Amino acid sequence: YLAEGRLIVRRVDGPYVLAYVRGDGVLHRVETHAEIGTCTCPARGRCSHLYAFGLVAATTRKDPNYR
Repeated sequence: YLAEGRLIVRRVDGPYVLAYVRGDGVLHRVETHAEIGTCTCPARGRCSHLYAFGLVAATTRKDPNYR
């Protein structure tokens, strides 16, 4: 999705991330807050839009060795 320009991150505010994912010609709103994700597509559970979004906007813990 990202490589094809079908995933656009619009907002990052601490643990809140908002993005739009284009799937099958329809734009879906994908959000995460405190590692809980939602998508506006009709699929139930963890859809492919949330999966793609999670690959891009993964929440990480602070690593003391990160520079």
